[in-house]
Formats: sequence, C-alpha cells, structure tokens
Amino acid sequence: MKVLAEQLISIGVNCKLGNSDIDIPNIRKPYFERWLLNRDGFLTLINENIDYIGIEDVVRMGPFYNVYCLIENQHLSENDNSAYNLLTSNPYFQLRNGKVITLGWSGGLLADILTEDTFLHDSFAENIVKEEIRKISVKVANFACIIETHIWEPSGLVSIFPVIDQIGLNIKRLLEQIHLGENSFLP
Repeated sequence: MKVLAEQLISIGVNCKLGNSDIDIPNIRKPYFERWLLNRDGFLTLINENIDYIGIEDVVRMGPFYNVYCLIENQHLSENDNSAYNLLTSNPYFQLRNGKVITLGWSGGLLADILTEDTFLHDSFAENIVKEEIRKISVKVANFACIIETHIWEPSGLVSIFPVIDQIGLNIKRLLEQIHLGENSFLP
C-alpha cells in the first residue's frame, strides 16, 4: 500500500495510508471491513472523487489483487433495488484486429452516463489491452458505491487511475442529483 500511495501521489492524487480508527466512522467499519480491512490495509483519499482504496490478495493462477475503490454515501444499501438499478454498471466491447469497434456500459442509469462520457470512451479504447481496464465494474454496497477491478501490481492501478477517477466523478454527480432515501438507515 505504501508503494501504491507513493505512485498515486506522484500523479497528483492526494492520499495517505488509511487508519481504520481515524478514517472510517465506527458505525461503518462493519460494512467497510470486507473492502478495506484486508491484510495490507487501505488508502484514504482526501478531496478526491474516490474516498478509499482497498486491496485484497487473491491467489488462483498466480497472485493478483482485487481492488475496491469506495465512494462513501450514507443513502446506499445493497438491498435497495433503486440504488442497484441506478448504479450497477459493467463495460462491454467488441474488438476487431485489436481495435475497439463497439464500446459501452450495461446496467442502470450510470451505465448510460458512462457510455456518453467521451473521456472514458477514449481511455477505454486506448487502453483496452490492459486487463485492469477490461475488469472494471461498478456495484452498490452498504454505504458505498464500489468501483472494482483486478491488478497484478500497483503500477497497473496507477496507470488506469484517471479512468477510475472519472467514473467516481460521474457517480458523485449522479448521486448529487437524485434522492435515494432518508438518513434513517444509519447516521
């Protein structure tokens, strides 16, 4: 995580090694522990479109990492069909001779917004050979929207961070425009 923090800082991302006692509200720790409290810890991003980055070691056909980029939101619940239908998104694409011929996002309203984002379209088309790009997905969890991908090393995440940041910006803009619920789920 220290290497990842250093590399993100080098591209202008304001982040630090996370401290669960200080950075995560106590009431949300049980909800965020799956995503953030793995062996290597997590990063807290300050005044960015992403709030936290958690990484989970996975060993299958060689070691790789699941990356969870959380955008905190007190109104989100993974059991809320409205939130699910609004935010869940996955990229789709077709290639011909190594070139992107079809590219878009499937899912809810966010998918339509991401499909229309020219920066995302161009970034995906330029970087489609990177597994980190092809594995990006957006899902809803309790109190967070999660942008997930897989990486082999920290530099893989850093190379696609502008894409993740742009997705995060679109999520935050969308969540500012809608009303998902009251503060009754939890403070």
